[in-house]
Amino acid sequence: MESSATMAVPSGHTPEGGVLVGADNARRRLVLFEDPQCPYCRRFEEVSGDLLRREVAAGAVAIEYRMRCFLGVESVRADNALALAAEVGRFDQLRRELFAHQPEENSGGFTAADLIELGRQAGLAGPDYEAGVRDGRYREWVVAVDRDFQEQDPHGTPFGILDGHPVETRVLYTPEKLGALVRG
Repeated sequence: MESSATMAVPSGHTPEGGVLVGADNARRRLVLFEDPQCPYCRRFEEVSGDLLRREVAAGAVAIEYRMRCFLGVESVRADNALALAAEVGRFDQLRRELFAHQPEENSGGFTAADLIELGRQAGLAGPDYEAGVRDGRYREWVVAVDRDFQEQDPHGTPFGILDGHPVETRVLYTPEKLGALVRG
C-alpha cells in the first residue's frame, strides 16, 4: 500500500486493511471481498448474512471484510463511511444498511446525505461521522487499499478465502454448504 504518511488511515482495521467481525481467536478465518455497490454482494448478504452472523456468534468463524470500491465513486464514498463506522465499532451495522438500501450501480447513489442517514439507522450519529462522510476523510486510503485488494481478489465480488483457501462462489450462495464449510 502507498505510504500512509500523507493520507489519513482509519483505526479499527486489520494490518491488511480489512475489518474483523468476530473473535480474533475463532477457529476459522474467512476473508470476504465485497463492494457496497455490487448487486451480487447484496444477494450474498440476503442469502448467507444471517448464517454468517450466527457462526460468528458461536465462535466458529471470524470474518475479515475487505471492502472493494471498483464500481465507482459511489463505492468509494460508501467505503469511506464504512471506515468511519469501523473506528467506532459499527462497521457491520452500516454494511448491512448499505446493502439493504443499495442504489443501482453508477446511479449517483450513496451521496453524503444518503450515507449520513444510513449511518443514523446503523447507530452512527454525531458531527465526527457526518464531517468524515462529507469531507471524504478516508477516500485516499480507501482507493489505495482497493489497489492492494485487487491483487488478492482477481475474481470479482463477492469472493471468499477460508483459512487461506478460496471458497467456490456457488458455496457462498448456498447457506447449508457455507455453514458446513465454516464449521468444518
